[in-house]
Amino acid sequence: MSTPTSTRAEFRGGVQYEFDGNTLETVASASPFQFGDEFVGAGHTAGIPAAGSPAAGYPWVKKLVGTPTGVALDSNNVGGTVSCTLAATSEAEEAGLCWNDSLSIDVTKTGLIEYRAALAVLPTGVAKAALGVGSAWVSGGFTAFSRYLGFGWSASGALLVLALDGVQSAVSIAAKPIGGSAITSDTAQHLFRIDWSNSADVAYYYDGNRVNAVGSVTWTATAGANSVMQPWADVSKASGTGVATLTVDKIDIFNGR
Repeated sequence: MSTPTSTRAEFRGGVQYEFDGNTLETVASASPFQFGDEFVGAGHTAGIPAAGSPAAGYPWVKKLVGTPTGVALDSNNVGGTVSCTLAATSEAEEAGLCWNDSLSIDVTKTGLIEYRAALAVLPTGVAKAALGVGSAWVSGGFTAFSRYLGFGWSASGALLVLALDGVQSAVSIAAKPIGGSAITSDTAQHLFRIDWSNSADVAYYYDGNRVNAVGSVTWTATAGANSVMQPWADVSKASGTGVATLTVDKIDIFNGR
């Protein structure tokens, strides 16, 4: 018999959030700016438009480099999912999901982003995967962007905490619970939360557990354009026959204005 869901609440960065007491998934917030997508409904089945050609009223585009399998809604998945998938072709490839470089999330404000996602196919060879928030697209995958906060994976299967504010050197450290061991990914769905409410201590959570040390990620970029980003889910490779599939079930963003 399953355990009944209990909704609980807490304050994070002075803002009230409600969350599922069993899964620790954030379900509601008092934040003034909110965005959420479960990837269900006819708007998604019509197909995700290409970067540079957004559809009116639809937030997402797919950024493709080379000939990856693509970025598309998965047929008949419970709850709705979109997958970003590399092909085995030996070439530089990228398959990313974003807001068409419409940068709208100011990480100097109190807020967070939370994904429910799965690394459905673990990266092989030189393939990489990442999710989080990032700046406008440039060639080379998520960690080539000028600014980002994210989780990432390489072919080792190790889960990484990633950050670059354009001022400090890039951060790439193993994700692990406080006092625990580094996380090696599986192919199941997990919760990934990045909370930037405290610029002196950006906090990363995996299934509700914090996985970066206090003060290990800070955000020193000044307010304004240097700190405004968009959601990104991305798989990429510089060359070779490596593969990877990142499947996203939901994205929630809660932020100050």
